[in-house]
Amino acid sequence: MHIPHYNIVFDPKDLTLEDTFTFKCYKGIVCFNRCCYDVKLILSPYDLLRIKRALNLSTEAFIEKYGELYIGEVTQLPVISINMNPYDYSCPFLDKEEGCKIYPDRPSPCRIYPLARYFAENEKGEKIELYKIIRETHCKGHYENYPIKVKDFLEEQGLIPYHYFNDLWGEVVIKRQKFSHTPLTGDLLETIYLLAYDLEGLRNYLENEKLFTLSQEDLALSEEELLEKALKVIRDEILREEYFL
Repeated sequence: MHIPHYNIVFDPKDLTLEDTFTFKCYKGIVCFNRCCYDVKLILSPYDLLRIKRALNLSTEAFIEKYGELYIGEVTQLPVISINMNPYDYSCPFLDKEEGCKIYPDRPSPCRIYPLARYFAENEKGEKIELYKIIRETHCKGHYENYPIKVKDFLEEQGLIPYHYFNDLWGEVVIKRQKFSHTPLTGDLLETIYLLAYDLEGLRNYLENEKLFTLSQEDLALSEEELLEKALKVIRDEILREEYFL
């Protein structure tokens, strides 16, 4: 079944973490799995870490079997996305009867639906976290009698660590956009890919050489700790302003 994602509407109201909305998705709802078709699923570094660990795959093996690696049009940063199945445009991790086969490690775009997260400034010029509700014609979860606060929904969907790492990656993207007029060299692209997506390759590299502030001592870090440090290296060491002026 191919269900294209058009007729998407964003509710005009901004929601804070304390606001309540009504939504529930579950096995047995009439639209179950319909959101798992014809989706452009772009993975953040943390999304990829969770999925490939669950599948026991290297980054290279994951891309070869399920994904696509390309250069972002605006930022020129490496991007990894999931390819839909060519015969019906379904997600390759969809079991049509049971739902998502990688549900405990599903990516953040799947977890946060039907919310869209963004940041704005209040009257005092302070950065605030806001949400909007996404409505699609096929989704009936909005009609379930399940009111929930935004902050509780985020907790329920396991989004807290995803938000932390995605915000860190967002800082990398924003910093790169400031210097988007200056192309990244091939060597820099390979290094950013290694740091953001290929942690097993990074560990192999650190066995013999330092990489900016990363060294053999960092081999003792967990995957999350290493990713956190690696993203900060991209943000603070690779994308330094003096390199792009």
